[in-house]
Amino acid sequence: MHRAIRRFSACTHRRAAVRAVALLLAACVLPPGQAAAAGYPERPVTIVSAFPAGGIVDVIARRLAQHFSERFKQSFVVDNRSGAAGSIGYSAVARAAPDGYTLVVASGPTTMAPPGSAMPSWQPQTAFSAIGMIGTIPQAVIASSGLPVRTLPDLVEFARARPGQVNYGSAGAGTTPFFTMELLKRQQKIDLTHVAYRGQPEVMTDLVRGDIGVTAMTVPLVIQHVQSGRIKALAVTSPARLPSLPEVPTVAEQGMSGLAISNWFALMGPAKLPSDVVASLASALSEALAAPDVRASFADLGLIVQPAPPSETLAFVQADLARWIAMSRSLDSNPTHPKEAAK
Repeated sequence: MHRAIRRFSACTHRRAAVRAVALLLAACVLPPGQAAAAGYPERPVTIVSAFPAGGIVDVIARRLAQHFSERFKQSFVVDNRSGAAGSIGYSAVARAAPDGYTLVVASGPTTMAPPGSAMPSWQPQTAFSAIGMIGTIPQAVIASSGLPVRTLPDLVEFARARPGQVNYGSAGAGTTPFFTMELLKRQQKIDLTHVAYRGQPEVMTDLVRGDIGVTAMTVPLVIQHVQSGRIKALAVTSPARLPSLPEVPTVAEQGMSGLAISNWFALMGPAKLPSDVVASLASALSEALAAPDVRASFADLGLIVQPAPPSETLAFVQADLARWIAMSRSLDSNPTHPKEAAK
């Protein structure tokens, strides 16, 4: 995520456009006249994970479900509805009744709404209510052990001397690693060739083998390989160096703060959730994120807890989503953008 995530709680004070979005959308997301049934929740609540069991989103959802079940004395259950890069799960939540009994741990914006994709059944800009931000997981820019670079400036210099000869991999156009590498290309005016894969495990396999030269990936997925020497970490996208990779400098330290792009996670529900349901869930989420055991389990995932209330979460999500959609359209309309290689 770009550098605004380091201070996203202040976004509405810094940019008038974001303030306007927050006020406008809050008006339709939290209608003042719509009240929840007394005693919410009166029956089990489903938290959708739009990704498979065992993944980061699933683990976050299950940890929150456990805390909410204890807090509300009612069952909160996780339903894994994976497929189509998250679209199946998000679509199910968008179509659900806005009564607070179907929620989703959103991971976005590029999984919430893959830019350029056709989704006639729901629109991410208007289909969801924001309950609160959970946090972020930074990425690492990593390189094959055989690539003769050790820093981001090294990579830029190496690629600039070899236009189109350095490949980078991602799980497809529109993913966070894809946009991270495309921003690197744009900002540094270098030519890297994109190789699209079915998923991040395949990207890592080919990076370790040296079939591709570089990529970006969430930090928890790369630590073991970096520590073993199978790959090299050139930078992390977090605001400060990470305890798990203390020798790896940040992108900002290397003069490329525009690449400070982390994956964010937020609790959301269908559009037009009753305001008292949102308030109750937001309070419970705030309590969960302050609980030592929850924070410890999230730290094990590499997640940096960064809570924010519904209005600020909504403003941040909308602004971030708009940013990537605009960039996607820019790439689509750029005749010099190289054609992806298939893998």
